[in-house]
Amino acid sequence: MERDWSAFIARLGRAVESRRCNRLDRCLRDPEANSLWDAQTDARLRLDDIDCADLPYILRAYYSYKRRLPFGFVSNVRSAQQTDTRYALGLRPTRWSSWRDYRTPRAVFHKVVELVHSGMYRTTAEVQDGDFYPVAVRPGALRPGSIYYDPNGHVLVVSEVRPDGVVHLIDGHPDGGLTWKRFGPRYAIGTARVGGGFKNFRPQRIDGRYVVRARDSELTDIDSRSQWDPSAWVANGQPVSFHDWVRAALAVPGAPRDPESDYREMVGSLCRDIVDRVDAVDLARTAGLHLRPHPNYLPWNIYGTNGDWETWSTPSRDAALKVVLRDLRDTAAAQPPGSPLRAAFARAWSEEIAKPGCHFRYINSAGAPVELTVDDVLDRLFTMSFDPYHCPELRWGAPEGSPERATCVDDPVRRAWYRAEQRLRNRVDRVYGVATPVTFGPETPPDVDPRPVLGVR
Repeated sequence: MERDWSAFIARLGRAVESRRCNRLDRCLRDPEANSLWDAQTDARLRLDDIDCADLPYILRAYYSYKRRLPFGFVSNVRSAQQTDTRYALGLRPTRWSSWRDYRTPRAVFHKVVELVHSGMYRTTAEVQDGDFYPVAVRPGALRPGSIYYDPNGHVLVVSEVRPDGVVHLIDGHPDGGLTWKRFGPRYAIGTARVGGGFKNFRPQRIDGRYVVRARDSELTDIDSRSQWDPSAWVANGQPVSFHDWVRAALAVPGAPRDPESDYREMVGSLCRDIVDRVDAVDLARTAGLHLRPHPNYLPWNIYGTNGDWETWSTPSRDAALKVVLRDLRDTAAAQPPGSPLRAAFARAWSEEIAKPGCHFRYINSAGAPVELTVDDVLDRLFTMSFDPYHCPELRWGAPEGSPERATCVDDPVRRAWYRAEQRLRNRVDRVYGVATPVTFGPETPPDVDPRPVLGVR
């Protein structure tokens, strides 16, 4: 059944990758995307407000329902710390629920969305009565259906592990969208205390009237140490970063690996992230956030919040975009100037950004399309607003005084907030669980642009 679960997730992932569907209920209503589809239960399926923390649980609940398997979930966790549970330490389950507590599958799904949050994943390896366990990073153990928990408060579902060790994931967003991501430095691991890293669901069985979770002694693919022990991060006899170790550990011996092809994929991933941002900004425009009065204050932490800001703002997306660019720059800079590989990276960059998938179109305040290129986005990277109360033109950093900026629905309050938020826009790395006032970022933006290193600008 676990192999069947993996196949179910892998097929959904391919549909998200190809953009056949970009919301969970749309994917599940599509027989080409959903291997468990049937007209009676899925043709009118509706699942709203599925964010990243809900996604793994909803997928597991749906699969269990379709395969007539038991399904239970941790419905509350607590910590001795008096802080946001999503970022607390020492979390332990305090309440458990099962499908038997609800009258219909729909009620189960709705309750999961209501009760689950990213803190459910923030338990240490020693906790055996939770829903997950740390999985060994090796082929066959880490597989489609595994989960990655970024302790900054983000959760993704593994949908592909390639023979060369590359991991792709399905990412759920507060606006209900699904996107396809390549695993890399944008995702933090943290320490063992915060429970980050790759996990699997604990298998469940019925014991009388209770749902019982498998204990560690019953699991053959558990590893409670390596993901948080840098001494274990070794590839070809050399210490490497966590993300490079994951790829090396998952690679099938003898699988080909081409650095130029990798670089092309990284550029393609950048373009995909920008397309996803186009969709996110347009959803905020459609919802009319830029026409509402700007609040008198920003959230205590702009990355980890709730309500309209969580749904429609993009500080986390924008930070991830900057990390991808920094990785592209650093990968190129690691090769000597004039070397054949750096030249190959430059050629790959130029050829990839010329493709149709690397050209973008957003809708402005007047409802008209505006064309952008990758170069436009990089030139504006630190002027693009994450604030959902700003017009689309500011969300895309339209230069002041330009014809593009002229259609912006604006007022002095919004302009003041836009100026005040510049240092926050200058940040690259996300930080959770601490205050992020407007002075939180650096005064000048850091250099993450790969073009000067590649010699293409």
